[in-house]
Amino acid sequence: MPRKPACLMGIDSGTQSTTVGVWTTRGRRLARAAAPLTVRTPRPGWAEQDPRLWWSSTRKAMRAAVEQVPNADIQAVGVAYQRETFTLVDGRGRFVRPGVLWLDVRADREVEQAARDLGRSEYHQRTGKPLDVTSAVARLLWLRRHERAALRQADRFADVGGCLAHKLTGRWATCVAGTDTCGLIDLATRGWAGAHLEYAGLPSTRMPDLIGPGEVIGPLSRRAARQTGLPEGLPVVAAGGDGQVFNVGMHAAGAFRMSLTLGTSIVLGLSCPAPVISPLCRTLIAASGRGYLLESVLQAGTYLLRWFVERFGAPGETEADWDRRIARIPPGCEGLVTLPNWWGVRFPQTLPDARGATLGWSNHHTAAHFYRSLLEGTSMELRRLIEAYRELFPRRVRRTIHAGGGGARSRPWTRILTDATGCPVELPPEPEATALGAAVLAGVGIGRFPSVRAACAAMCRAPRRLGPDPARRRTYRALFEDVYVPFLAQTASLCGKLRGL
Repeated sequence: MPRKPACLMGIDSGTQSTTVGVWTTRGRRLARAAAPLTVRTPRPGWAEQDPRLWWSSTRKAMRAAVEQVPNADIQAVGVAYQRETFTLVDGRGRFVRPGVLWLDVRADREVEQAARDLGRSEYHQRTGKPLDVTSAVARLLWLRRHERAALRQADRFADVGGCLAHKLTGRWATCVAGTDTCGLIDLATRGWAGAHLEYAGLPSTRMPDLIGPGEVIGPLSRRAARQTGLPEGLPVVAAGGDGQVFNVGMHAAGAFRMSLTLGTSIVLGLSCPAPVISPLCRTLIAASGRGYLLESVLQAGTYLLRWFVERFGAPGETEADWDRRIARIPPGCEGLVTLPNWWGVRFPQTLPDARGATLGWSNHHTAAHFYRSLLEGTSMELRRLIEAYRELFPRRVRRTIHAGGGGARSRPWTRILTDATGCPVELPPEPEATALGAAVLAGVGIGRFPSVRAACAAMCRAPRRLGPDPARRRTYRALFEDVYVPFLAQTASLCGKLRGL
């Protein structure tokens, strides 16, 4: 009888879907399955999700993946999850309200209150995160002001990782390299920040256990085994937040390497051996177990492109259809430039009132020009971030961008990205980098590999490389310096006045 291949499963519970993959310990993917998630926007600026979907989508994707590899020897499961999103749970394990998603911006007023009470600089120094609307502290203040009944019912704070850990193992636990983005973790001690918990009205007894990346949470429970098709007792490993785990799956955990997630939002990560506190980024605990990940976020990613297709496309059209339409439109969109800041700017400076703006409309422009200008705008926002990192770390930031996520499947976008930033872009053959990173960390957690570095060397395959075209690079450089940057500076304050009206 042939020997079953040794395999590892990785879970990526994202914003719009949960993806599960199974890889051999040599990096060959044997299975992939996904189940959708829906986002509700009941009011402008709000973004919520039914927390029950986190488990139901994960369970469905896990079972579908298991059915694809009946003869595989799955040795462990790694769990990665969307960050900043959380909910509240009562004493019987029931959710008392919908989950508040990372892209929810309702708590801008509470940010200012927390800044006065805690100190904006002190908060940043302690957590490594700028105090903004993604902070759990600000959102909990909003709940205290508007939903006191929910807070009274709440027995436990739970992020997505904690909810999945409980469903898989029965233990309320979450990964410190992921939950730290909520702003409730002390960066120095890697434990709960007691003063912030007290301020938010959450005693430490209401918080999940903190687990390091690549550590075993516990064995798969009997109930979860029945629901997923996996064997009871299988080790379940904390991988971490999706951004940190993506960095591992992209094989970009080496010092001063850049990883780029073209996902629902766009996340630029820079691996760093020491913590650096700067308004340019938020400082995260790396999932690799060593060092830190500096991260800058553009709120407008593939979610923005999906918004465009839903508003301006024909029924049934996708982003791929629009990629084909822009093929003959030259760089600069024949005089059209768009600032893609539909939900404000967080980095390299905080401009919460900034919004999208387009300059240069004329009668020859079409919807396809507008679509391409969104791709160019996001790429030039990334250029702003990369140049700021180079000023912060002169001659140390690697030139290459390790890019992945759903947007990396777009050939026009990746081409625009390398030409607009002037950086070579490496695209891995494995499109599910976060799920792969979770599988890598599962292998480390059970001792299959001695380190994340060794696991990545075995499981991450060689990427495809794109280099910038010299002529297009010159065009984008002039567009960036002479138009894009001044346009952003002029419109930021106007957007604030417009919102005030």
